[in-house]
Amino acid sequence: MIEKKKNMLVTGVSGLLGNNLVHYFKDKYEILGLYNSHPVTIKDIATEKCDLSYPDNISRIVTEYRPEILIHCASLTDIDECEKDKDLAQKINVIATKRIVDEVIDKDVRLVYISTDAVYDGSKGSYSEDDAINPQNFYGLSKYRGEREILRKEESLVLRTNIFGWNIQNKKSLGEWIIEELKEKQKISGFKDAFFSSIYTMELARVIDIAIKQSLDGVYNCGASDGCSKYEFCLRIADLFGFDKALVASISIDKSSLKAKRGKNLTLNTQKLQEALHYRLPTINYSIEAFYRDYRCGMCEEIKKKQAGIQERPDIIPYGRQWIDTKDIRAVDNVLRSNRITQGPNVEKFEDTIAKYCGAKFAIAVNSGTSALHIACLASEVTHGNEVITSPITFVASANCAAYCGAKPVFADIEAKTLNIAPEEIEKKVCQKTKAVIPVDFAGQSCDMATIYNIIKKKEKALNGKIFIIEDASHALGSLYKTKRVGSSVFSDMTVLSFHPVKHITTGEGGMVLTNDENLYRKLRLFRSHGITSDPKKFTNADLAFQLRPSAEDPLVNPWYYEQIALGYNYRITDIQCALGISQLQKLNRFRKRRREIVNMYNKAFGGVEYVHIPFESADCNSNFHLYVLRFDFEKMDIDRAQLILELRNRGIQTQVHYIPVHLQPFYQRNFGTKLGDCPNAEKYYSQCLSIPLYPAMTDEDVAKVITTIKDIIKA
Repeated sequence: MIEKKKNMLVTGVSGLLGNNLVHYFKDKYEILGLYNSHPVTIKDIATEKCDLSYPDNISRIVTEYRPEILIHCASLTDIDECEKDKDLAQKINVIATKRIVDEVIDKDVRLVYISTDAVYDGSKGSYSEDDAINPQNFYGLSKYRGEREILRKEESLVLRTNIFGWNIQNKKSLGEWIIEELKEKQKISGFKDAFFSSIYTMELARVIDIAIKQSLDGVYNCGASDGCSKYEFCLRIADLFGFDKALVASISIDKSSLKAKRGKNLTLNTQKLQEALHYRLPTINYSIEAFYRDYRCGMCEEIKKKQAGIQERPDIIPYGRQWIDTKDIRAVDNVLRSNRITQGPNVEKFEDTIAKYCGAKFAIAVNSGTSALHIACLASEVTHGNEVITSPITFVASANCAAYCGAKPVFADIEAKTLNIAPEEIEKKVCQKTKAVIPVDFAGQSCDMATIYNIIKKKEKALNGKIFIIEDASHALGSLYKTKRVGSSVFSDMTVLSFHPVKHITTGEGGMVLTNDENLYRKLRLFRSHGITSDPKKFTNADLAFQLRPSAEDPLVNPWYYEQIALGYNYRITDIQCALGISQLQKLNRFRKRRREIVNMYNKAFGGVEYVHIPFESADCNSNFHLYVLRFDFEKMDIDRAQLILELRNRGIQTQVHYIPVHLQPFYQRNFGTKLGDCPNAEKYYSQCLSIPLYPAMTDEDVAKVITTIKDIIKA
């Protein structure tokens, strides 16, 4: 059995060292890399934007990802920039570090902090860890303050270093700059009086690897085992790479245009670390040789190229889309490598996880939201001669599920504000034939379920019969109604969810029914899988099912035996899909937060625009917006909806209409006699609505483009 990899969190993955470290460690650990200002996509590595200076951000990451090792590389390393903007340097190099330590100080996390040789004053060289700390610039001071924060945690390692390597961004480390300039036969200058003990990033990664395995704690110098001037460093690279050394000139650092003060001799004594690890650190020459070997092997191009990642940017901004990361793919891959890929342990785990999240007792996962609606109707014993009341503003599946059972779908009009089915319209439609009501939580906002529940309970008494409430919450996973999560089924017999790719989380295709009624739960399980049971208590053909044993009171069940006791369907979901669902659910709170951020930007942008109406949100509901629907008074505007949609698409923005009222579909008009005028509020809404892009992977730039483009087209 393959041993599970430990989780490693690396900050600053868009920087030189952070990126090189994940390249080195990617086969040894399960890695999540964090960036802030510079998004990066790295093959086989999960990366995520995170501003570390906000405590909630790192708290969420640590809680969700549960790292066992955290390497903190993120910092502002531009020495002159740190001197110019000390507040920014303090925020990035000190406050962010403090936030990390605050979050992991009491957790079983090994913390590695990358510090700098600039904590020393550079007056003498060959600095040991016992030498006085006297930084000559704010960069060195801020990194030392970061060290002190790190050392509050017992299991922590501080490495003071100076590095060169391959940068994923379009900027060059010292080593890369030398190569590129000399390759183009450009003259360069190196400081003859500035000395350091620089180490190649991949060699530093090897040292960190050894230190982690040996559980090393404390403060150590970690550079080359010797030192040289920066002028000599340039010459050595030129010599090994075969460039003209005559292009390299020597100058004094005193004659440079650098703004911040630098120490001149920052060579490091690394004896303490070498003795602790029983490992000989490389010389500068060895590091340069390793740098050269990796250059010849193409590592530079491999690191720098923008590899096609999991979330490759589309040419057009869609109205909705999934967000799949490397962790999701690995979850699926683990199932594909296991013995069971259809009905395995992840199905039940996914059901239990969703039920717990929503606050329901039972959950049945199926292969689509449509299947979930169908088996909910079957469990409600919906059949020929029955009526099922639902909303006209929904996908056709909310009504089709009743038609599948031979019942008549009946459409109750919506509320003009919430766009959800109106409780008073339900009350008007309930009759002796009504077997079920399917309220639809449109766009993420819960229906007024308490009022609907009370209406149905009164009608049940008046009509002396059970009327099932099946809440279609396909749009509303993660939403709240009266402080309870949608899906708790407090005001319904069953709640249906969908995991289509444009929904809040995805299993590819998939759905679920939640309930607190054990009897309904058993029926749902039966209808999901052909109506077949393997429960001996349900068997009716005793002669086929059991073997009588001598001197035994209980008969022996034939191990191969099962019975079909109802007409069920093959609506089973796979273990592969559920593994994806479990992984996706861990990100639901993050997805919800991002959706709300985008909604707030849209509300602010369109709230005061003439002839445009933003979504209304009931005080009883906290919506996890699945859709963001703007309503336009097209009759008063100089553009119609078709023109607006086409022009937006021409400019790279996809929109959609949700929905064509179901009662206007030809199938329903032909088979159930529905017609224009049946649901005036729904029909008016349909004439005005347009769903604009909303999904968590949208960047602020995407949102800004949507806003400015719409405003430009409608001349707002």
